[in-house]
Amino acid sequence: MKTSVIIPAYNEERHLKSTLQTLRKAGWANELIGVNDGSSDSTGRIMEKYCDVSISFIKNHGKTAAAKAGWLASKGEFIVILDADLRDSAIYGSELLYPLESNEADLVIGTVMGSGKNGFGLVKRRVQRLIHRRSGLLLQMPLSGQRAFRRKHIEHYHQLQAEGFGLETMMTLKAVEEGFRIKEVEVPFVHDGKGWGIQGMCHRAKQWLEVERCLWKYGKSYS
Repeated sequence: MKTSVIIPAYNEERHLKSTLQTLRKAGWANELIGVNDGSSDSTGRIMEKYCDVSISFIKNHGKTAAAKAGWLASKGEFIVILDADLRDSAIYGSELLYPLESNEADLVIGTVMGSGKNGFGLVKRRVQRLIHRRSGLLLQMPLSGQRAFRRKHIEHYHQLQAEGFGLETMMTLKAVEEGFRIKEVEVPFVHDGKGWGIQGMCHRAKQWLEVERCLWKYGKSYS
């Protein structure tokens, strides 16, 4: 089996069905694995209908735990992680595979186009500076959840003790530490962003806190 796609999701019933249907029709994903991270809506039921493997947590454990559960259940040579709200643009996930197939990279990060509601960028700039200081690599979207990597590297990422939204930061830093080749590719993924309301502000605060906790935990090595 060549490619496994992991979709971690928490209360994503609004767009999840469209994303999974798009991936089904596209045909490039050999295995769809949905991980329902303790959702209170119909996320889990949608995954059961459209995914090859559906995993459901009773309570919310965060994105890191959900992604890891998907990795362990996967069988593909290449592992792709995509957000649940990409809808029709999920078809472009195949573009993350090209640098792996051509042996140009070990970790591929895809760009995402928001709808102008994506927040302050404070966490993004903090992580950008840190990665640049460590590797000389300047990533445009270091927090992007759209990623692809090789199955043989699961053990390196699985040992990370990242919290929730700290997953992407710690994956990238781990790749730098291991000497993996990292490539960022422009892909026309589209999602809504969290907006400027209470929900959006809470999301960004949680993201910032979880990233900072991860950096603090590994701070002596990475700061």
